[in-house]
Amino acid sequence: MKDEEKSKKALISELKMLRQKYTGLKDIFLKTQDITLVGGNETILVVDDNEDIRKTIVAMLEKCGYTVIEADSSRTAIEIFKSHGSTIHLVLSDVVMPEISGPEMVKALFGIQKEIKVVFMSGFTEDDVILDDVLKILHSQTSFIEKPFTFQEICLVVRQQLDKKP
Repeated sequence: MKDEEKSKKALISELKMLRQKYTGLKDIFLKTQDITLVGGNETILVVDDNEDIRKTIVAMLEKCGYTVIEADSSRTAIEIFKSHGSTIHLVLSDVVMPEISGPEMVKALFGIQKEIKVVFMSGFTEDDVILDDVLKILHSQTSFIEKPFTFQEICLVVRQQLDKKP
């Protein structure tokens, strides 16, 4: 049990470090306000069971220049990924969803294509139990953004994750 607690503390520490790095990048971006620096033309799969949130995120990413495919569930996202995985550059997924959680879905996607980049999003904080699932698969291919987020924040986090070297 002690090893598990140490491991959880290490993962929470890593998440806090990622948040600090994100905050620094966000500050730099907000000073420049130049969306062309963080936009792109890649294809992103957005997965969220809340239609209003999903449609808002899709509109934000399209405004950044991205091509967006949307899925209303993890099952739908897996099916889309099976047929379009080679053209999808990043998956932006909610953590908490019915039937299959975002982290469980991403594990399945990694089984299809190991090089896919992922950004998890959630309104939960590190004190919430659900974040444990994210922390268990947090590595260089994944990132995290807290809801609610702004247009600039989501464009920045997506661009940063897309630009990471494998």
